[in-house]
Amino acid sequence: MNQTTGIIAALITLTGWTIGTFSFTKASKLYAPVSVNRVRLLYACILLSVITCVVISFSHVSQLAIFELFSGPLPMHWVWLGVSGIIGLSIGDHFAFTAFKILGSSRTSLFNSFAPAAALIGGVLMLGESINIIGIFGMLISIAGIAWFIKSNAHNNEVLDKKHVTKGIIFAILGAVCQGVGLVFAKKGLVLQNASGELLSPIHATWIRLFIGTIFIYAMGIFKVNVWKEFKEISTTKLYFKPIIIGTVFGPVMGVSMSLFAASNMDVSLAQTIFSFLPITVIVSAHFMGKEKIKLESIFAALLSLVGVFVLMWRVEILELVVG
Repeated sequence: MNQTTGIIAALITLTGWTIGTFSFTKASKLYAPVSVNRVRLLYACILLSVITCVVISFSHVSQLAIFELFSGPLPMHWVWLGVSGIIGLSIGDHFAFTAFKILGSSRTSLFNSFAPAAALIGGVLMLGESINIIGIFGMLISIAGIAWFIKSNAHNNEVLDKKHVTKGIIFAILGAVCQGVGLVFAKKGLVLQNASGELLSPIHATWIRLFIGTIFIYAMGIFKVNVWKEFKEISTTKLYFKPIIIGTVFGPVMGVSMSLFAASNMDVSLAQTIFSFLPITVIVSAHFMGKEKIKLESIFAALLSLVGVFVLMWRVEILELVVG
């Protein structure tokens, strides 16, 4: 694993998810969150199918890329990455989008702090990853800093539907937990090697997650709504389509692909801790767009979060210094 490469990928992930958060929050307030999630997954699957085929065509010239798209992965790739797509992209993002509509982007992103803990537990149980007491302490410092940052930026710009606040909080927590667990399942698939000792590329792995996640969410919805009418209405209405397509490009296409690349180069607990900086990047971005004011207290909170990440990254070296 190359941790530096993983960190760069994690930062690119944060950038994509920050843009996606604004776009999907807007879309979820204009249209039903479950419909937004369903349509954006379909568009993401189509777009990433083309990208993955292009990538495959450069590396596998012996057969058509469309065949390699399905035949290249091992059966267990489909199992682990498919389950990851269902948990993280279908179920988890449904919870998150519903929370966006009820709580708004800033309040919902606060609950992302639950994702690193879920990833840590899953990484230890399923991937054999290890973390010492210093690493846990670093994670707690980072989460505390993020919580402090959001609290210091509490505002009343987003009007809450008080009748559904409890539902919003529960869905925000479930969304974060699904994100962390989904990343663990994804890495479980990424570490599998084929007969030649090759690993599946993060882009191809992301396509599998999206493909299975899209099939699942449409299989669940086709008996409840007219999915063609839903797709047509969203796709032909600029007010709905614009935020969804922008969010799709930066969220599930760029962001999710880079998140798997990051997870393949570092422990999932560290990757998910960096991803949990999302509320900070969301609020800072809102500040530059003139929607938020950042206090001096918030700067110290953000610095505290960074300290926690550095402690988590260098947990082995710090423990050796303490013990030695």
